[in-house]
Amino acid sequence: MCDVLGVSRSGYYKWRKRQPSKRTLYNQRLLDFLRHQIGKHHRILGYRKLWEEAVAHGYDCNKKRVQSLLQQIGYRSNACKRRFGVVRPREVMSRAPNYLDRKFSVDTPNRVWVSDITQIRCREGWQYLCVIIDLYSRRVIGWASSYMNSAEMVLRALKKAWKARKPTGGALMFHSDQGTQYRCYDVLKWLTKRKVTVSMSRKGNCWDNACSESFFGLMKKEWFSNLEQLSRKEMVAECRNYIDGYYNIVRRHGTNGGLSPMMYELGN
Repeated sequence: MCDVLGVSRSGYYKWRKRQPSKRTLYNQRLLDFLRHQIGKHHRILGYRKLWEEAVAHGYDCNKKRVQSLLQQIGYRSNACKRRFGVVRPREVMSRAPNYLDRKFSVDTPNRVWVSDITQIRCREGWQYLCVIIDLYSRRVIGWASSYMNSAEMVLRALKKAWKARKPTGGALMFHSDQGTQYRCYDVLKWLTKRKVTVSMSRKGNCWDNACSESFFGLMKKEWFSNLEQLSRKEMVAECRNYIDGYYNIVRRHGTNGGLSPMMYELGN
């Protein structure tokens, strides 16, 4: 083994007989103390608090030393839980201009689609809903729900809308806010591949995407305000009932001359 690794045999045996250094022994004592404190505090304390405990008990060390020892044993505080519901996608830093410019009146189907995401409190936590609306009739043509506010949810809604409407990509504008889910590389790549014009609201200006915001306001006021807190599964079912069973088919829309989105499309 020494010949293969290029190590002298005398050096190997010297290393075998070498006693641990003072620093190594000190680190071991400190680590034993930290393990005791971790158990005592039920794995709640982070490395800063554990460092304060060590100093208070007379150990001469700094925060980085304590952090390094804790990393060696794979310690992670129970207070540092992963925050579910939000996913940071691979983001493209540039923002698309606001090509829509609040021109919400559209006289042809599949010319302007608008989209947004909202959240609804369920018993297990937040559930997110992404909708895509055709401004021609205000019809929800695609939607998806998830317990995580992710770009994958936006893509599912887009694919559903695309399959249902089969638009000409070069003639279509897709408008949204500047959320990271819409600026995600995968979403923009999907739209660009189909030659769709991407438009985004100005930063902090919800009125630039007023139609999507209005839909969520109606849904929560007309439907969910009359329901008790639901489970995630029940919430998705109620979204389906409202969108596919009521809003698109039955609910009369002022912009459509008092017709529901589906009836408006059939009449035109």
